[in-house]
Amino acid sequence: MKTSKKLSFPKLENEFLENILRQLVNQYAVIQLFFTKQASPLFSNLIIHVGKKTDAEQLQSTKWVKKVRNRYQINVIFIYSGRLHHRFSLGHPFIELYCRPSALIYQNSAAVNPLVIARDWKQYKKKFHAFEERFYNDHDLLKSQIHNLISEGAANSVFTSYARLMEYDLEYLEELYAANTFHSLPLEERINNLIAYIPEIQKYFVKKSHSSYYLTDLFAKAKEASINDGEPIHKDEMYEAVGIAEQSLYRLIEERLDELKKRIKKELSERHEAPYQIDNKLKEETLDIAVATIVKSVDAEQIYLYHQITFGEKTTYYLMLIANGAGNEKLKSITQSLKSKIGGECDFVLISHNRYWIQENLYQHQSFFAKIIQDKNRIYSSSPYHPELHWEVPHSPYHADLYFYYKPAKDSAFQFFTMANNAKENYQGIDYFFTLFFLSFCRTYIFAKTYYLPNYLSNEALWQLCLYADPELRKYNYMIEQFWTDFFPYLDRHMTLNHKLSKFHKEEADQMIAIVEKLMHELHNLVIEGGLLDFEQDR
Repeated sequence: MKTSKKLSFPKLENEFLENILRQLVNQYAVIQLFFTKQASPLFSNLIIHVGKKTDAEQLQSTKWVKKVRNRYQINVIFIYSGRLHHRFSLGHPFIELYCRPSALIYQNSAAVNPLVIARDWKQYKKKFHAFEERFYNDHDLLKSQIHNLISEGAANSVFTSYARLMEYDLEYLEELYAANTFHSLPLEERINNLIAYIPEIQKYFVKKSHSSYYLTDLFAKAKEASINDGEPIHKDEMYEAVGIAEQSLYRLIEERLDELKKRIKKELSERHEAPYQIDNKLKEETLDIAVATIVKSVDAEQIYLYHQITFGEKTTYYLMLIANGAGNEKLKSITQSLKSKIGGECDFVLISHNRYWIQENLYQHQSFFAKIIQDKNRIYSSSPYHPELHWEVPHSPYHADLYFYYKPAKDSAFQFFTMANNAKENYQGIDYFFTLFFLSFCRTYIFAKTYYLPNYLSNEALWQLCLYADPELRKYNYMIEQFWTDFFPYLDRHMTLNHKLSKFHKEEADQMIAIVEKLMHELHNLVIEGGLLDFEQDR
């Protein structure tokens, strides 16, 4: 008891919880306590590292844990040593962030296996990307199985497979918010538990009763029908709705991973200033510089800010110019000038066309331009008297000539694979075909998603337009970051063929192969599986 009286946890600022912890330390094999205040908008996190699995399971279910959570907004997580060290070895971002030395409020001096996190961001980066990749790979596999079942018309199997995919998503959300999974609980109870961490999740499930949901009931009926060879559930029209719900869970996982990544980088770099936020004044100053730079360089009639996104400490602005004489090289020059003036906090994606070209091509691109050329997006106009475009009303968007864009992209991928998988490791020209594929992929993907076919912009600008067209592609950024050299400058250097001997190693070729495989899979799913082109026509 003498030891317990000496223990103090001032960081908790909670006498009730301090008294409980003193008892725990005396009664159980408590190895460490980690506390992070206001770990999320809803909860602070108290992680209690114990030696035994049985102790962790028993203590997690005690009434005071729920009381502390509801009354004091402190999430108490018991985790036994084997699980904690295993999660750490996998690069689990929750453990990496909330079990840092800075969060340690108690350590048993006699413990033989405490967790000590001493690695920096550079050392942890690969672990984080591997953790991300495991999620994305398994998720893509489960989703591709669902697409196959839909094409086969196996309704019951589609819904039971969607149930498995949602369970997989919920498992990751549980891991990322509590470092625990609750496989033994029914699906609806797991959803209810996550509401405390992610209130937004309520938007994606229609309630049947206080504690059950329409979709979980549908999954249960489909499972029962599959087991008993019952009549198929004719709910084909629900495929899209279920898919939207699942996609929302997927997005929540992406956002949580991104949040944890940013917080870990901040913690590991020992930066304690307030998180970077671009306020309206800074935004206005940035855009004023951008407009002044653009109008000084080209004859711009109007400039539209049609998209803006912030990741980490960098904000990317998507600008469209209605201008004369703003070709690819000019846009590249303006972009470089803006980066030198504004610094690394901002990036710009510039596209430009003259007004007549836009008018002439509305039959194909109107869906894209109509979303951009709006008063709310306009940040510059050289005159109040510029003519309005003659919009087609009604307009029926269609993918004219998509086949002629998709086929070369697919063929360049196959030609790349032939060279890259050469058993003799003769990689002559592989850099050229890798770049050719990337260019073809980007332009085709953007066109398939937005009905807009961009010019031959820089590779980085094209990729950023891909992320605008489909933010899900951001999941492949880790492959670009892990590339053996600076990815986009490398591609830009090989937009023309260099007549010299290849000096590639197999590891470098393997990285290219992985990127081409992933992106070609996305393009195939969008164009062929998505029904934009008839598969027979592609043969």
